[in-house]
Amino acid sequence: MSYDDLRYNEVRQKSAHNAFQQQEGIYDQIVYWRIRSLELDLHRSKLGHGSLKGDWFVYHGAHNPNTTVHRLSDFLRLARGIQHAVPRHEVITVFLDVRQPFHTTASASQSGPALDRLLVGALGEEGIVRPRELLGDAASLREAVTTAGWPKLSTLRGRFLFVLTGGAEKLRTYPGGRSPEECVVFLSARAEKKSDIPGDDESIVFFNMSDKRVKLARAVHARGFVGRGYYINDKARWDVAVQHDCHHLATDDINAREDPWSQTQRPRTGFPFQKLSGSTPTVEEPGAICGVWARSGDIWGEVDSFYYKHADRRAAPDNRYELFISGANSFGDDWLKGGLIARSSLAGNAAYFGVFRIAEHHRLRVQYRVAAGGTTVAKEVSLGSGVIDEDTLMFVRLHIAGGGRRARAWGSVDSRSWKAIASFEFDEPLGYQGLGVSSHREKSGAKFLFGVPAEKERPPFTRGQLIGPRKDGYGGGGDWHSAKRWKVDRFG
Repeated sequence: MSYDDLRYNEVRQKSAHNAFQQQEGIYDQIVYWRIRSLELDLHRSKLGHGSLKGDWFVYHGAHNPNTTVHRLSDFLRLARGIQHAVPRHEVITVFLDVRQPFHTTASASQSGPALDRLLVGALGEEGIVRPRELLGDAASLREAVTTAGWPKLSTLRGRFLFVLTGGAEKLRTYPGGRSPEECVVFLSARAEKKSDIPGDDESIVFFNMSDKRVKLARAVHARGFVGRGYYINDKARWDVAVQHDCHHLATDDINAREDPWSQTQRPRTGFPFQKLSGSTPTVEEPGAICGVWARSGDIWGEVDSFYYKHADRRAAPDNRYELFISGANSFGDDWLKGGLIARSSLAGNAAYFGVFRIAEHHRLRVQYRVAAGGTTVAKEVSLGSGVIDEDTLMFVRLHIAGGGRRARAWGSVDSRSWKAIASFEFDEPLGYQGLGVSSHREKSGAKFLFGVPAEKERPPFTRGQLIGPRKDGYGGGGDWHSAKRWKVDRFG
């Protein structure tokens, strides 16, 4: 079977359980770890914050309120950023676990129609897969998916599909007098026993089950529906879910380098899905992404140590770059760095100016050295406004002007609203420009992915070189091709 024939219900995929509570931020889950299935818990109010109008809080519970996205609207801001970064991404499924019933008056601020308005307002009509799209001429969604079949993956690229979970009592308040097929979000049912599949509701085509009931996924798939299993948090449970044709395997083990069993991505192409039976087609998601990895010292102090994927732009040093940066954000050194850097030379102590993602517990940062052999200056800036996790923000701009002497950098949460971080005018031109990664002496190395938003032409960063001290074991590499980019254990 070719990719063009592959349907939504014919693949399994890793899913992020409670995606808002993971060390890996939403962007990194999608870009770096290749996850296309997420879960958010929705609450109408939050202790100390009151309630919202036309919006929902995202957190697990009063005893566990930590979250990387404060509100659903904050998540949707990130989703818009993904639309810009990778316009033709594979379909992203978002399970919305509803913790309280919806207001039943359609005009109420937290009704089902209000949820639909929020989603469509953020992602657009064309950005969301709606139930009516599957319905066609069928009398019900069930008839549609079991006769005409689920949509092909190729028709769903660049779009989001939302599914409500949380139990029948709460979910029946969502339509607000509409038929489920008129809504924006799909409904699901909880599967506790085989007789729950398919149940009486002809609008239900998604089924949700815990790890203890995940064997029911086989019956879900056999009937032509889609199943999600959650708490799939060890290899034994994962293997059971795979063996029983579970489509969405929801786990808290996001870092596939630490837990290599917890992945469905293709190692060479990064394709995020596996075919349930038979071989998975060889296919890549559209978009220009460069993987750069290093085992090195740090970009800091008077002498830098890092791997540089760059171009010699001395003949034309005035350039503008816009990229997104993604990396692993757990089980590593807090000071792993990946950045867009302009340098006066390839010497370790050269003057430079760069904008960086740093592994964990840090905001987006600019670092620069005014002159060769000088100290390093750093400036961090807040972009998340306290409602989006600061250490996984990813859009950066670097402008080099004035014959290569003036440098300025910006950062953005969503690639729409930009904030200046720092600027400096140098005495010498910064003619070498490219991507740099350093591991801060981390034995296992560091790796970051750099992408060109909106499928624009990639910059001419083709040269690779280790900058600074060349100690035993230090090294690195980088490529715009999939052979090494998607290998999570590739550091040299």
